[in-house]
Amino acid sequence: MQLVKIGNENLTVKLIPYGARMVDIRLASFNFPLILGYPNITDYHKDIAYLGAIIGRVANRIRGAQSKIGGVIYTFDENECSKQTLHGGSKGCAFQNWKMKNISNTSVTFILDEPDGHMGFPGNIHFEVCYEIINYSSLKIIMRAVADKDGICNLTSHPYFCLDDSGDISAHELKINASHYLPVNKLNIPTGKINAVSNSQFDFLNPRSLAEIVKGTNKSIDHNFCLNNKRSTLREAAVLVSKLSNIKLRVLSTETGLQFYTGHHLLDTPPGYSNLPYTPFSGLCLEPQGWPDAPNKKNFPSVFLPANTLYQQIIYFEFTKN
Repeated sequence: MQLVKIGNENLTVKLIPYGARMVDIRLASFNFPLILGYPNITDYHKDIAYLGAIIGRVANRIRGAQSKIGGVIYTFDENECSKQTLHGGSKGCAFQNWKMKNISNTSVTFILDEPDGHMGFPGNIHFEVCYEIINYSSLKIIMRAVADKDGICNLTSHPYFCLDDSGDISAHELKINASHYLPVNKLNIPTGKINAVSNSQFDFLNPRSLAEIVKGTNKSIDHNFCLNNKRSTLREAAVLVSKLSNIKLRVLSTETGLQFYTGHHLLDTPPGYSNLPYTPFSGLCLEPQGWPDAPNKKNFPSVFLPANTLYQQIIYFEFTKN
């Protein structure tokens, strides 16, 4: 499996075609990775946690593995709990071999074509994802898609961040620029309500320590935070800081939502960069995307993609010394 490295004197990123995945991100003045990964890249074929992958055709969950598109009910791959679709199905974007093009010292583009009916989704679809190092130490990700039938599309990037070498996220503080979040049922499907974060464990409008979540004092989180009711220009979605390393990550996005996942289901992975399997809270995910189960929720921002129309979203991961 080919490994590609892009970067400048401050930031380097390593990627592989399987899932168009980021497998390593490093700042020049630190000797540890900023995302979880496997030093043996063949272990990514054993990965079920989506480490560093591009997720699609539809990120997150679809209730009942069904939705109506253009008056037709489509049934998708039931790859979670044998009753709903997660991250595009068992052979979604994360588990396919992408092709590479336009490789340079600071950028690389991955391309993938999925046929009509793949995982149940309508339309032949073409994906392009460009990773580019810009400015001092920023990673820009542009995700594009075009299909030949009306359908749905909601992509995201799924790295697990840990901005120090402590082995977990307890020394991290997180800020999320969202005043509302989506409550979920026992299957992590949004109920349809849109709740204010105020007076709840979901209030990250001011930076908050994650130590209590790691300790179990506060509950783990795997929820969508509502950034906007429609796509917009690039803006700050979240800020993550490690108090141990003083590394700061700003996440900027064009998307309507941000899925914050505390990594509490990590378990029994192949050996990671610590040469030990990753365990709950070894890393966390901040995934810009459309709202989960949007195809079945009329009050959610739509992820409908008309035929022959460009889907595009942009993410910046900006790393600095705090």
